[in-house]
Amino acid sequence: MLISLMSLFFLSACHQKRTPIISADKLDKAVILIKDDQGRERTWEASDLSFLKALLGNLNLVFGKDDKSAQDFDTPLTAKEKAFTYQITFYQADKIVQTIHVSLTKDITVDRKQFTVKGTDRQALDSLIQHLLVVAK
Repeated sequence: MLISLMSLFFLSACHQKRTPIISADKLDKAVILIKDDQGRERTWEASDLSFLKALLGNLNLVFGKDDKSAQDFDTPLTAKEKAFTYQITFYQADKIVQTIHVSLTKDITVDRKQFTVKGTDRQALDSLIQHLLVVAK
């Protein structure tokens, strides 16, 4: 029984280290949608591989995985920006391969699976949001 519990704990710890974010070689485009607190929407589409890698790098940081491709956006978010909703949809050959939602509560939904961002990863989440705000003006 003890060995089973230890195995379960170990597998759980290993699973948490993995990021649910798709890899760059499985996509060719991202569409970013930002909905402000008034319901207005802004969208931006990107297919540049270096941008996609930086975006994926910032997403990986939110899940606690170091990524050399990430870009740090160290500007604090305003209260309004924190109230916006954010969506990133990744495509390959015009087919959706992954959709990511960031909600008001700082939960992230990746393909319908919900993750709560830990306190230590909140700065990475704010940096990701700043990245989205910069490109989707």
